[in-house]
Amino acid sequence: MADNVPITAGSGTDVATDQVTGTGEHVQLFKVAVSADGDRTLVPADSSNGLLVDVSRVQGQVRIGDGTNAVSVDSASTDAETNAVNQLHTQSRVFEFNGTTWDRKRSHASTFKASSFLATAQTGTAIWTPSSGKAVVVTAMQIQSGGVVSGTAILWFGALADTVYNRGTDGAIFDGEFVPTATNKPGVYVAFPTPMRGTTDYTLKLTTTGAQSITINVWGYEI
Repeated sequence: MADNVPITAGSGTDVATDQVTGTGEHVQLFKVAVSADGDRTLVPADSSNGLLVDVSRVQGQVRIGDGTNAVSVDSASTDAETNAVNQLHTQSRVFEFNGTTWDRKRSHASTFKASSFLATAQTGTAIWTPSSGKAVVVTAMQIQSGGVVSGTAILWFGALADTVYNRGTDGAIFDGEFVPTATNKPGVYVAFPTPMRGTTDYTLKLTTTGAQSITINVWGYEI
């Protein structure tokens, strides 16, 4: 098939052009087509995104950079890679579902520790009161019994003015009993695989029976 179509000025087929402002010249407009001989298929493009590029066809190493330093994107990384390899630093957010909403996981930088030593019976004593509009999230806790007085120890979430623990209704972090002796001082430490979150504005409280000597350590954060 013969290529090229002759056009006679002043007659024949109109040619799409864009006239230059001021000087009046015409610039001919072109569409990009597949380069195979005898094929008139157009290369896909649109006015919003320009040429549609199939990035899945890119082969070899992809490089991005800051204008000066290239960053290697390595899909087959190994241990003990040289420090000379440029690193791409990204920020990510990890969330956990609390049953109703998604909460961000905190790093150690935002961890808080509450400690108390108590030697008398406690009735809804506040161990951790969050800032207004915040909720306490417990990641770990330790309760250590001392002396020789036995009794229950309950660590639970309750409204600010609530001092009465209702088993089976209120949210307990720990509900157990210690029986210390002169030679045996029981305790418990728990690091929760899933952080324990209280209701917004609820206080972490302690309720005990008897004049026990108890040390409380709680780790967590507020959200």
